[in-house]
Amino acid sequence: MSRCPNCGQLAGQSGEVDPPAEMRVVSQYFASNGVVEIYRCRPCGSQWERRVATELGERSGAWKHLRAA
Repeated sequence: MSRCPNCGQLAGQSGEVDPPAEMRVVSQYFASNGVVEIYRCRPCGSQWERRVATELGERSGAWKHLRAA
């Protein structure tokens, strides 16, 4: 993956970390262990996923790079 200055730093960070302003939600769904959100980086077009925990005591997943544009 190329290092986009907008989204490149997200890899491996907690899903609790908010996305940069230039990223937009593509889809969102509820899973048994939280809310899964798919984002697209507007500058480079790559897609990212994060899982945010909805239950007290649960941990959010890490940001994952899904694919480049």
